[in-house]
Amino acid sequence: MLLTAIVIAQILDPLRILLVGIAYFLSRVAKRPSVGWLGLLVAIVVIAAGFPFMVLGQSGGIAWTTAAIGVISNALIAGALAGLLRLQRLFF
Repeated sequence: MLLTAIVIAQILDPLRILLVGIAYFLSRVAKRPSVGWLGLLVAIVVIAAGFPFMVLGQSGGIAWTTAAIGVISNALIAGALAGLLRLQRLFF
């Protein structure tokens, strides 16, 4: 139950959504798609690892657990943004 609560809290965090959104849209601007996706992957991991240590001030095992779960949460956020962008292109 604790892991589910952490994932839900991370998915609903506005700062995390903003940072992942910026990383996603910057990856769309890249000239070569492979470079854009690699940059997005690196940004997802950096945001997930930096968030518990720098923003939340956690340390130890709980910070590493939060960072590992953050990679999953950030990937879900990026996937939702990609889906919303595809829907927007389909309908408008």
